[in-house]
Parts: sequence; C-alpha cells; structure tokens
Amino acid sequence: MGEVDDMLHLEVPATPAQVGRLRRALRGWLRGALSDRDADVVDNLTLAVSEALENAAEHAYAGRDEPGTMTLSAHRDPAAPGAVVISVSDDGQWRPPSDPNGYRGRGLALIEELTDAYSVRPGPSGTTVTLRHPA
Repeated sequence: MGEVDDMLHLEVPATPAQVGRLRRALRGWLRGALSDRDADVVDNLTLAVSEALENAAEHAYAGRDEPGTMTLSAHRDPAAPGAVVISVSDDGQWRPPSDPNGYRGRGLALIEELTDAYSVRPGPSGTTVTLRHPA
C-alpha cells in the first residue's frame, strides 16, 4: 500500500470503517493530481468514489462471515495529460440495484451525476467501477 506522485493504490478489508480512510486518501491524492482544478471537481470525484466504496463494503460480500477486500486505485492518464482514472474493485458478488426509485439503490445514479464518464464491470471474480475525469 502506498502513494506516489502519479498513483494511489490501497487494498483494505471491505468494511464501512475503511470507506472513510480511503475517501480521505483519495481526496488528498486528488488535491495534488488536480492542483489547478476547481475544488468542486475534487469534491464530486471523492463523493462518487465514496459511493462505489460503500457499495463494495455493503453489498459485495453480503452473506459472508468475513469481509473480503476492496481496492482503490487512482492514476494520471498517460494518454491525456491532466486527466485522472480512478477504480474501485472488489472480489465479491455483483448485486444489481434492487429498487432504483426507492431510498436504496441510488449509488450508480449519483456516480453518473458526479462524473464525466464511468463504467461498471461485474464478473465472476468481482466488480470494478472505473471513473474517468478528463483534462
């Protein structure tokens, strides 16, 4: 686990207590990576990633006795200077939103609202949510 100028990579137990730790680490990294940007961009990306982390902590390992892991990775996009790519991964089970019109299940809608581009890749070995912010 470590942070360098161009990259952040943290792997932790997928628990609600770890979401705040990763959120703070990302916010600090984004402030350095996007130093010339509006603070709203940092806030929006941090909130969107927090939603993805909360989904991993709450849903990916439902029904298991022990939490699995979740990984937060962020890096500057070498193909687009000034752009960043952020991923949240778990090795749990994908659970589609149950009721998009109810109180629960709004995480992906919020992520879509807060980011310029995102993707969700569920698979047999876990789920990865990737967010991209352009230069």
